[in-house]
Amino acid sequence: MNHAETPPQPAHDNDLLAQAARYPALQALFGRRARRFPLGGTLTGPLAHQSRHQPVPLSPQEEAVLVAAASGVTGVVREEWSFLDAQGAATGGDKLASFTGRTYPSPLANHSTEVFWTNDQGTFFLPRRDTRPHAYVQGQTPDEHRAEHGAAVRLAQGRLDIPRRRPNLFAFNRQNINLPGTTVFIPVSDLTRQCISALLLYFDRPHGYYLVDERLGNEPLRPFVQSGLLDDTHPVDLADFERWQMVDANGVESGLVIANLMTATQTLGLGGHPFNGGKGRVTMGGERQWHAIGGQGPAGGLGFRFHRVPDWAPIGAGEEIPVGLDGLFEGAVPPYHDTIEDAVDFVVDLRWGPRGTFSGQVATPWTDPGLVSRIPRPSEEAVAAVKTWVRYVWDHYGRFPATIDPFLTTVWYQAHHLDTDFYDHYYPAQALPEHIRTHLDRWHR
Repeated sequence: MNHAETPPQPAHDNDLLAQAARYPALQALFGRRARRFPLGGTLTGPLAHQSRHQPVPLSPQEEAVLVAAASGVTGVVREEWSFLDAQGAATGGDKLASFTGRTYPSPLANHSTEVFWTNDQGTFFLPRRDTRPHAYVQGQTPDEHRAEHGAAVRLAQGRLDIPRRRPNLFAFNRQNINLPGTTVFIPVSDLTRQCISALLLYFDRPHGYYLVDERLGNEPLRPFVQSGLLDDTHPVDLADFERWQMVDANGVESGLVIANLMTATQTLGLGGHPFNGGKGRVTMGGERQWHAIGGQGPAGGLGFRFHRVPDWAPIGAGEEIPVGLDGLFEGAVPPYHDTIEDAVDFVVDLRWGPRGTFSGQVATPWTDPGLVSRIPRPSEEAVAAVKTWVRYVWDHYGRFPATIDPFLTTVWYQAHHLDTDFYDHYYPAQALPEHIRTHLDRWHR
C-alpha cells in the first residue's frame, strides 16, 4: 500500500559513490548518530515541525550500497580453525555451514538472517544464505553492489502497509516511519537451521553437552549419556538452549546487519535510524495475524507460510507461527521436509552432502584444496542424538523450536534523506556533519 503518490526517483553523479567508498571508517563510526527526521516528515510535541519539502527517495545506487552493506556476499572466508586438536581429535569445526563470506559475521557461518526492505516501488527480498561466492574477493565495487541489488526478488508492488498504531509500533515511532521516500529494512532470522546446527555442535565430541526438558520433566537423551556421547554433569534446559540460539541469530546477526546499515548511511551522507520494528508474526503474515493480536484495519505481510500449533501443546496452543517463505526462505521443518528428522539430514547435507561445504566440490579458503579432506565428518551417533531431540520436541510441543517462533524479526532500520531545516531550527550546527548537510545538493541536483 502506498501512503501517498510515489515520488520520482532521483539521479546523481556516480563518481560520488567512489568518494563515499573512501570515507574514513573510524570517522563514520565515531560520527554515527540516529538522524530521524526525513524530507516530507511531521513531528508534534516540543519538537513540532512540518517539513516544507517533498520526499526524495533513495536512488537505486544509494539503495544498492545499503543492501550490499546489510547482506552482501564478499567472497570466501578464511576459516583458520583448529579442525583437529594436537592429538588429532575433532574440535567441532565440521559444523561450519559454509565458506561464503558476508558483510556480517555469523555463528557457525549459518547466516540465519536475511534482509527484506520496502520502499515506494515495492517490497523486496534478497536471498543470500545459500549463495556461493564466484570469486575469492568480491562485492567491493559499485557495479557489484548494483548487481547484488538487482538480484532481489520483488514480493509485492508498492510499499508494505506496516500498521503505525497499537499494538504494532510504539507511539514515538509512528509519525515518521515508512513514509514516502523512505526505505525500511527488515532483517528476519531463521531459528530452525540455527538450532539444528547448534545441536550438532553441542552433542558431538569433544563437547557432549546434555539437554533436558525441565518444563515437562523429561530427559529424552538419557541413552546417549549411557553410551558415553553426552555428559550429564551440567545439564542445559531446552528453554535456555533455544534462547541462546535466538540471541545468536535474531540478536547478534540482526544487530550486526543494522550496524552495517548505520555505518553505510553515515558514509553516504543519508539519514537513518534503527527502531523496534513491528510484531514479527504480523510483518511476516499480514492481516490475519494482525487481527489475531487485536489489531484493527488493514495490514500488509511478507507472505510467509504459517504452522498452527496443536491445541494440546504446552506452549502457544492454537497459535500460528511462521515457518518460511515458500521457495525463498524456508525453515528446516515440515512442511518443507517430510519429517523433522529429514530436516536434520538437510542441515547435515549442507556441510557433507554431494555439494556441501566439505564435499570438496566447492571453493575452499586455502591454496591446497585437499585440506578439506582432512576435516572429520560429524559422528553418526551425534546426528542420531540430534534426531532424537528434534523428534522429542516435535512430538511433545507440536512445533520446532519449542519455546520461540521459527522465524523472528525485532530491530529494523529506516534510511532516508534528511530535512536539514528541522535540524537547523532545533539543534546546533554540529548536529549535522558537512557531508550530510550538503548531500542533496551534491548527489541530487
